[in-house]
Amino acid sequence: MPITNSMPGGVAEAVRALADPEHERRREAHRTLVAAGAEAVGPLISGLLDEESPVDWAHAAGSALREIGAPAFEPLVGAIAAASTVEVRRRCGWAFQGFGVELLEAYAAALSHPSPHVRQDAALGIQYRGAAAVPAVPALLPLLADPEPDVRQRAVWALSAIGPGALPALHEIRRHGPGRLRAGALRAIAELAGEPAFSAPDRAAVERLIRIKLLTERPGSVAGRVPCGPWLALPTGDRAAVLDALELSDARPATLRLGYAAFASDSHRADERLARSRVFVTPELNGWTLVLGPWYVFRGGPKREAEACRALSERFGAAQSYWFDASGAGSAWLICRAGEVLRQYDEDKPKRSVGPRLPVEEGLLLPHEEPDIPDEAWASWDHAAPDADERWAEITRRYGVPDTCDALTVAAAMSVDPAGLGPDTDMRGHGLLALTREGRRHGVAPGALPI
Repeated sequence: MPITNSMPGGVAEAVRALADPEHERRREAHRTLVAAGAEAVGPLISGLLDEESPVDWAHAAGSALREIGAPAFEPLVGAIAAASTVEVRRRCGWAFQGFGVELLEAYAAALSHPSPHVRQDAALGIQYRGAAAVPAVPALLPLLADPEPDVRQRAVWALSAIGPGALPALHEIRRHGPGRLRAGALRAIAELAGEPAFSAPDRAAVERLIRIKLLTERPGSVAGRVPCGPWLALPTGDRAAVLDALELSDARPATLRLGYAAFASDSHRADERLARSRVFVTPELNGWTLVLGPWYVFRGGPKREAEACRALSERFGAAQSYWFDASGAGSAWLICRAGEVLRQYDEDKPKRSVGPRLPVEEGLLLPHEEPDIPDEAWASWDHAAPDADERWAEITRRYGVPDTCDALTVAAAMSVDPAGLGPDTDMRGHGLLALTREGRRHGVAPGALPI
């Protein structure tokens, strides 16, 4: 028998039926609840608040609230503001962010709510509407100076998602204020359209700030910033020669913080052309210049990395190419001297290694090598346990497991570890952001970067 609102306890029964194992029963319950509208909102939100509920909070309760629409808007605002746990807030926020463009005005009004969580979720709801959310731009602008950093950042992303329709209002703020919004407006312009959208005064102001920052820059400003992607190390301080050898152009001064941020941002681009558009040429560091990013583009791509590295080692005496992924997805190094490959190792292709182990590799495990630990010790270790790290340290001590040698270890011994800069690093000159062949063809991706 179908569930109907005319039945006694129809809404309550329908909510329970959302957890029914039969698909058709769940579909019928969903239709009943959406048809009930405002009457079903309270019971559905109760399902979101109950972390032990058998009802699927997203595909069942949350999606029904989204379809109900306007009657669920304000109750969800209240639920987000009063949420007792992060998980409950996440569930209510998910339902709240998925209303259609017909509730754009309601989202805009919620941007001034006392709760920062409501403001952030309302901005995200607007962000999901994309270009259709242009009418909400005036309501978003005050959030550029919100006291909460997460809300400010969400406002920038929302304006960026709206697209070119948000630019006139942002340029107006840059020209005429209010002053408290001007910095946020510049970040939003950078995120939305990049430097090409800067006015001439804004471009000059950014360049002036970079020059000022360079005067007092120290290598410790990026201490601990672990690279994620490729880089090159050359034993020279002649940046003009580096730019020439790698066929780089449009080089502009950049702080270490800016260069590292550009490297990190570009390495995660889905569009491969934009991911290969620029590199950061560091200052001279302990006698070496690092090129962070896809330095090999001048030779066509990573498949010609070894050929390119050998050629560079003929010109500069030595050249070292590295790859490191901080998430644990790979480590590789290529060491060349005077046109010859001394050592090549790739965690993903260990059988294709070239040359004997380097001195720094001796006595250490390579990333692909398994430690010599008895099966019973492996079986006793749970990588998901709260004390997993402590237990692993205990096991490695017990069985004398050596440390692992990765690309950062090799770089620290052979040239410069880009994650190990600090007060003892001898730094000369300043860094440069420069375009590769792909950058000259396609430009660089927009995005706000720290200076």
